[in-house]
Amino acid sequence: MVILNILTISVVLLLVVVLAVNLIRTLRALMSTARVLAQIDAGFKVIQSQTDPLNGAVADLNVALETIEKGMKSINKHLQEADKKLQPVSGD
Repeated sequence: MVILNILTISVVLLLVVVLAVNLIRTLRALMSTARVLAQIDAGFKVIQSQTDPLNGAVADLNVALETIEKGMKSINKHLQEADKKLQPVSGD
């Protein structure tokens, strides 16, 4: 009976040690991941601070590009109409 008690206690202690080792490894992995995520976050903050001045310029560019898009669509429409009118002449 004493041998079984000692064996049971030994197995339980071994289980606790293995669990503790794995928890420590998991903690180290999580801490490493937290450091990497903090570096990534710092990088994003730098990118944000460097690109903030572009916000107004990008809005102006978008307005200008929308105007160009409208003009290009108008040109495309006129060219399609001209193509239709020239098809009988060109033989296509």
